[in-house]
Amino acid sequence: MRPYRTRLGDSAAIGLVILAMLMATTCRAAVRPDAWVGAWGFSSTSFVPTKAPSANASVAPADFDNVTVRQIVRIVQPANRIRIRLSNEFGDAPLHVGAVHVALAGEDGSTLPGSDHVLRFSGRPDSWVPAGAPLLSDAVDWKIPPLSKLAISIYLPERTTPPAHRLSEYISAPGDFTAAQTLPEGTLARSGALISELDIVSPSARRVLVTLGDSITEGFGSTVNEFRGWSDRLAERLADNRATRDWSVVNAGINSNRLLHNGPGTGALARFDRDVLSVPGVAAIILLEGINDIGYSNTVPSEGVGAQEIIAAYRQLIERAHARGISVIGATITPFEGAHYYVPAGEQVRQTVNAWIRAGGAFDGVIDFDAAMRDPAHPTQVKPDLQRGDHLHPNDTGYAAMADAIELRLFSKPLKKH
Repeated sequence: MRPYRTRLGDSAAIGLVILAMLMATTCRAAVRPDAWVGAWGFSSTSFVPTKAPSANASVAPADFDNVTVRQIVRIVQPANRIRIRLSNEFGDAPLHVGAVHVALAGEDGSTLPGSDHVLRFSGRPDSWVPAGAPLLSDAVDWKIPPLSKLAISIYLPERTTPPAHRLSEYISAPGDFTAAQTLPEGTLARSGALISELDIVSPSARRVLVTLGDSITEGFGSTVNEFRGWSDRLAERLADNRATRDWSVVNAGINSNRLLHNGPGTGALARFDRDVLSVPGVAAIILLEGINDIGYSNTVPSEGVGAQEIIAAYRQLIERAHARGISVIGATITPFEGAHYYVPAGEQVRQTVNAWIRAGGAFDGVIDFDAAMRDPAHPTQVKPDLQRGDHLHPNDTGYAAMADAIELRLFSKPLKKH
């Protein structure tokens, strides 16, 4: 049998094959136009914080009973369909949800007239979420413009212990007010976030970026329900840029999170599959994690870790992501001198880890948050005007500075083939 030849010749044929392979590599991470993509996230955890994030919110009671909880979320990308993910993953008993409504959010926890939609679960308006499990709602066809705030209202008819990872939400007087524009006696409090994810089918979103980290990634201390964390600002920048407007962003930051240990919160290595790899459409990750591993090494010596243990954890996350064809962008750890758990030995660990992030070559890209946040006069400290007074967490201005330090070309070039 004679070998097959093309009219273009062997070299031209090989060139076409290579071109096709490159195109496949560039496009492989993009989802179909009718596929679900993550649009918002708030990871569940078993850790119960004891203080509110700002003067505008109080800490909620330990249990809910016959009340409506209204959670405010924001989607940057437009949507044609939506669904939500309820979480009972840290509950030890089934969670009874009496009703769930979603509407466009107005001011101070209100909803906009004519925008209310009922969410159903296997066709029913109420549901039971099994202990230790999540539950997806049925899809709702609804055209929603970009940068929309949504109010998700959940009626809890029975005594319920809320999830531990807490968000500033509105809590009503007794009763089912899921369809009400204004919650009677609505109180803003740091309460258990029952919604862990919102997914959309979008006319424009094709890839998802998950931001994995601790309270700095969560946006702790930023203005309540104004979405001013660094991941929120980055999502806006991506949407405004022609070359990156197909990216959606899901935040997987958890207050006090660490890489290598559980408590406070579930460690990043333990929650990676659930909070990152399971997000529909995920194509890239920004990893900003390690400051609590360093700090808690001082306050909890039995769980102390060094630079090499942190770097080994990074390598594990990179390998697990690359096995799924997902790129990982490493972010340098920001300064923390003056924070409650600072010691000079911890600063040495931070410097060693940051040097490896910058020059180690293991990440698919690098963001230098350290350079963006450090005080030139005192490089081991955050600039005074960029932090909220605890020498650790940024304020709104600091979070904006972090987001603006990210080079959008990281997301406009083809993703690496792993």
